[in-house]
Amino acid sequence: MDNATLEHQLWLLLGAGVLPLWLLVGLCDYITHARTRIAETSGVHESFLHLLQTAEIGVPLLGVLLLDVNAFVLLLAVAGVVAHSITAYVDVRYALPRRHVSPFEQYVHAFLIVLPIIALALVVILHWTEFATLWRGEASWALRWKQPAWGIEIIASVLLASLLFGVLPGVYEFTRTWRARGRVPGTNEAR
Repeated sequence: MDNATLEHQLWLLLGAGVLPLWLLVGLCDYITHARTRIAETSGVHESFLHLLQTAEIGVPLLGVLLLDVNAFVLLLAVAGVVAHSITAYVDVRYALPRRHVSPFEQYVHAFLIVLPIIALALVVILHWTEFATLWRGEASWALRWKQPAWGIEIIASVLLASLLFGVLPGVYEFTRTWRARGRVPGTNEAR
């Protein structure tokens, strides 16, 4: 197998495998939150942590999608995945005493922790030369639009799927928790 074929297959794995699975399990997580009445239990604080996790992954995703992947974009991706993992831990630790986290939701969380790491590993492999420059002191930190750019259908598909299955459910959850805050005595106060 030549390098171009391998590169194509790795991008296909990332775009047609990892990303859709990630969005699907994220949607499952959103559904489990609704089923455990997050708006009346752990509320605004936990819902905010979910939006934060979306941003921690969304910014690097936009970088990889729209910019030439260099040392800056790769470090942004690493920082995003590390921050997402830390926030996920804080999220679960906050939620556990306040609402039921079922075995199914815990199983979903396992995917939500591992899939960003897999995605990062694939991006690093696909940009190994740029990643290696971090240790050789030759790193490029300039932000440039991706050349050649992805086709508009790829960019639109990734952005639309991310919006529909990632961002909007999180915003809706936050809106519900915001409206419900303070309705149940002793819970869900604004922080």
